[in-house]
Amino acid sequence: MKKRVAILLILIVILSITLLVSLKLNKASIEKQEQILSSAQIVLKYNEMEKVLSREEIILYGEDFEAVLDTSTTEPSRHMYRGVQLKDLLKSHNVDFMDKTIVIKAADGYSVAYSSEEVSRDKNVYIAFMEDGKYLGSRDSGGRGPYESIVVSDIFSNRRCKWITEIEVK
Repeated sequence: MKKRVAILLILIVILSITLLVSLKLNKASIEKQEQILSSAQIVLKYNEMEKVLSREEIILYGEDFEAVLDTSTTEPSRHMYRGVQLKDLLKSHNVDFMDKTIVIKAADGYSVAYSSEEVSRDKNVYIAFMEDGKYLGSRDSGGRGPYESIVVSDIFSNRRCKWITEIEVK
C-alpha cells in the first residue's frame, strides 16, 4: 500500500513539473496570441513568410453577406454579416492558395482547414467582423471576434472558427 502511494506521489510531482515547464515554454506564444487578438490583427503565413495584417487591411474589402448561425443552444437563424472573402484577402497579399490547404487558427488553439476549392468558390468563405450591424465583440466580452471564419455553404455552422489570430497557407 505504501509503495503505491509513493508511486502515485512521484507521478503527481512529475506531472506538476511537466505542466509548469510547459506553461513556461508556451508563455511567449500565449502572450503573442493575446496581443494579436486584442489589437485585432491576423498573422498571415505563406511560403515560410509571415505578415501581420492590420484591422484596416482586413476590413478594406468588406462586403455584406447572409449566413445561417446554428449552435448547440439555439435554433438555426439567418444573420447579416460583414466580412472579407478569404480568397480576396489572400489575393490582395499575392498569396497563391490554389491546390493548397488554408488553415485558420484561433487564440484558444482551435483550428479549421479549408481546401483551395472551397475558398476559391465565390461568396463562400469569409472572415467576418460584424453580425447584424454590430462588431463580433472580443473574447473577453463573450464575443466571437474580432474575427470569425464563416463558410456560407455550411448550413450547420460546423466549419466556423472564432477568435482568429492566424491564417496559414500550406
